Amino acid sequence: MSAVLTEPDLLELAMVGGLAGFSTAERYALVEVSSTSPFFRLCSLDQPGLDFLVVPPAVFFPDYAPEIDDASAARLGLSDADDALLLLVVTVGEDPASATANLMAPIVIHARTRQAAQVIVEGTWPLRAPLRG
Repeated sequence: MSAVLTEPDLLELAMVGGLAGFSTAERYALVEVSSTSPFFRLCSLDQPGLDFLVVPPAVFFPDYAPEIDDASAARLGLSDADDALLLLVVTVGEDPASATANLMAPIVIHARTRQAAQVIVEGTWPLRAPLRG
């Protein structure tokens, strides 16, 4: 997965099927938290106030290389791994130091079409992996 997150055409995403638990919200904007932060906000354009903290996996999990199943790749029109971009949904509780990332179900984005989907990946990736830093 080698597409670059900062490409200007990745501002608005079409989430195929929505996110887990939020199937009716299918349009999202990807917004930088700050120019010095690796985090982004994935903000619903369909449900105001619905947003998620996301991060590219390489920031905290440089060895993360999940297999995306053929059906999910086809659903997004991905035929070349270089067109795929991954984001991890981050959960921050009362103590930010205990934040975790969902490695089991990353958001997969087709960098050229801006189609995206949350995909359960093959393997034994954790749902709540502590951020490494």
